[in-house]
Amino acid sequence: MTRMDLRGKTALITGSTGKIGRFLAETLAQEGVQCLCQYHRQDRLANKLVQDIRRRGGRAFAFRTDFRDAAQIRRLFQEAQRYGPIDILIHSAGLFEKTPLKNCTEQQIEDLIRLNLTVPLFLTRLFVKSRPSYGRKRPFAKVLFFADIGAFRPWRDYSVYCAAKAGLTAATRSLAKELAPGITVNAIAPGIVEGTIRNRKEAAERQARIPLGRFVPVKDLMEAVLFLLKTDSMTGEVLAIDGGAVL
Repeated sequence: MTRMDLRGKTALITGSTGKIGRFLAETLAQEGVQCLCQYHRQDRLANKLVQDIRRRGGRAFAFRTDFRDAAQIRRLFQEAQRYGPIDILIHSAGLFEKTPLKNCTEQQIEDLIRLNLTVPLFLTRLFVKSRPSYGRKRPFAKVLFFADIGAFRPWRDYSVYCAAKAGLTAATRSLAKELAPGITVNAIAPGIVEGTIRNRKEAAERQARIPLGRFVPVKDLMEAVLFLLKTDSMTGEVLAIDGGAVL
């Protein structure tokens, strides 16, 4: 298997102030990647993340963006490219809401579809236009989406969210064909991540239904991320990191 050397590469990471996004930036920085960290509102957390990475000798910059505004998405990409060509695009930003269809609003539907499906496609389009030579014989750039096991095993009252994530998994496979061989496109579909369910009774009930009997440690997700980014022989894959919950 050929492998990409991540040292010296530049990654644009969306949702960097979320639990997964923060670990993504810290993990990639440790691998020598320059991290361009997009966030929405949490200035303090974004600045702390960047400062922590810099204190450890890494390179990181923060970009505040409201993904509801297409002009801000374009501006994000323009500003990010000032720090060099982007080699890796990781979309970890997401919106998770319970939306029984008879009760949810049109705006809720639009927001869930936009952040979980439309924005990743917008950003990938800008990424591809910035790195047009994807006909090269060996991968030189990587796209990584964060899907969800709800794309494979939808839940009651989450139809909009599950539909968006199912669309993202289909886009992963379609784009993998379209952008090969120069750009690989893969996705990770996490199960329940450790620490996200605070109610002990609910957490115990959920764990009892998972074959491995535990939630997903963030470090397991990060190991999967590094595997997909470093491995040049995989594209179009959607890895379920879920302890077997989707079975």
